[in-house]
Amino acid sequence: MKTLLLENILTAMNIQANQKQKGIRIKKVTYDRYDISSHTLYFRWNNREVPVERIKNYKNVYIVTDSPFSNQEKLNPDQIILVKNLKDSFFQFTSYYRHLFNIPVVAITGTCGKSTTKEMLKHILKETYNVQATISSKNADYYNLPYLMGIDENTDVAVFETAVSKKGDMTETCKYFYPTVGIMTMIDVDHTDKIRSFENYLAEKAKIMQGMNNEGILILNSDDPHLSSIDTSKFNGEIITFGKNKNAIFRMKKFQYHSSGMAFWMEYKKKEYKGYIPGLGDYTVYNAVAALAAAAILGVDIDYALKRLSSFHHMSSHFQIIEGRNQITLVDDTWKSNPASLRKGLETLSRIEMPSQRKIAVLGRMAALGKYADEEYEKAGHLIAASGVDILITKGSIAKDFEKPAIKAGVKPQNVYHFSDADEIKRFFDSFLRPNDLVYFKTGGDDSDFDEVIDYLRR
Repeated sequence: MKTLLLENILTAMNIQANQKQKGIRIKKVTYDRYDISSHTLYFRWNNREVPVERIKNYKNVYIVTDSPFSNQEKLNPDQIILVKNLKDSFFQFTSYYRHLFNIPVVAITGTCGKSTTKEMLKHILKETYNVQATISSKNADYYNLPYLMGIDENTDVAVFETAVSKKGDMTETCKYFYPTVGIMTMIDVDHTDKIRSFENYLAEKAKIMQGMNNEGILILNSDDPHLSSIDTSKFNGEIITFGKNKNAIFRMKKFQYHSSGMAFWMEYKKKEYKGYIPGLGDYTVYNAVAALAAAAILGVDIDYALKRLSSFHHMSSHFQIIEGRNQITLVDDTWKSNPASLRKGLETLSRIEMPSQRKIAVLGRMAALGKYADEEYEKAGHLIAASGVDILITKGSIAKDFEKPAIKAGVKPQNVYHFSDADEIKRFFDSFLRPNDLVYFKTGGDDSDFDEVIDYLRR
C-alpha cells in the first residue's frame, strides 16, 4: 500500500480534517478488526465490536463508523470518524485510492476459466512487469480491499478476477478496481441458488461493462452463445474477440492434444502463430488465447508471450494428471464442479483415454444450481454416458442425482456405485482398481474426502 495522509483520505470522503488529524500517516486500510495495528484506518462494517483495549496499544489508529460503539470513550475523540453512510464513505475511499495510480487494470469474469486465464496472463507479464493479481482462486468479495491495497507506486499492471455469486457483486467489485480491460471467458449455469434465474446471472456478469464506465477494452469469447447474446450497444470502448469463429480477431485455427499439453495455431492481424500450453483440454487453449489477447493489448510482443506461456505451470486440481500407484492414472479436477466445468472435464477425459483403459468417474455434487439442479443433473447423466465412462462412483447424497440419468443414457447399473466417505471409497478401490485404469475426480466445493482419496492413490 502507498502511505497516505489521513487528511487527504478524509477530504476524499468529504470530511474536513481537524488540526490534530493533519500530518497523520496511514500505512494500512482494513475492514478486518483483527488486522489493526499502528497507522491503520479501520472501516467498521456491520456494527462489529471494536477491540478498544487492543487499539489503545497502537499509535495512530482511526475508526470510520456510522454508529457509536462500546467503550469508544476510552479512545481519543479524534480517532473516531463518524460518517452518515459507511458504505458511501468506504467507496469514496476506494475510488480515491484506485485513481492514485494510472495503470491498466484487467478484470476477468466468466463461469469457468477466470483463475486459469488470470494465472496465464500474470505468468506472461511477471518477468518484465510488477503485477498485482488475485491469488489462486481466492476471488470472494472479502479479498477485494486487500487486493486493492496491494497496488502501490511500484505496480505496473493489475489483474483481478471479478466473481459473481449474488446480485450486485460485479458492480461492487468494480468500485474497488475500476478496470480498464475486461475479459469474459464463457458463461453457463452457476450460482443460480442466489441469483434465481440464468438470465439475471448473465446480466450480472455483463455489468462488467458498466463497471468499466462503458469505456476501455472488452475481450469476449466469440464462440460462446450466451456472450453473443449480451447487449454491447452502450459500450463505447473497443471490443476484441477470440475463438474459432472466422470473424474472431484472435482466431484459433486448430489445436492438438499432446501427453501433457496443447499445441495450437492462432491467427492475429493476418499473421499465424503457433503456441504450446501445458494443461489438457480445448478450454485450456481458449484461456490461453484470452490471456494472449490481453497481453497484446497491454503492449506485449506475441512471440514473447507465446514463449512465456510454454513455461506456464498448470494449476493444481484443474484437470491435473497424476501418476497413481500400480500403473493407474489419476485426474484431479476437483477445483470446482458446475455444469460447464463438468462438461469440459468429461469431454477432455474422452480425448485422452487409451483403448485398454477403464474410465472411472468419481463425482461429488455440483454446487449452487438452485431451480436448475434437476435439469442440469439430468443433462450431466447423459453426458457421463456419452463420454464413455465405464464406472460411475458418486459420493454424497446430492451426487446420487447423477445416477438415474446416467443409467438411462447407457451406463450399466452394475457399474454404478455410491459411497458416503473417503474410507469407503478407499476400501473399494483397494480391491477394484487394476493397471491402466483412468480415474477422474470432480466435485463442487471443498471436500477433503476427495483430496484424501487422491493422496491415497498416488504413486
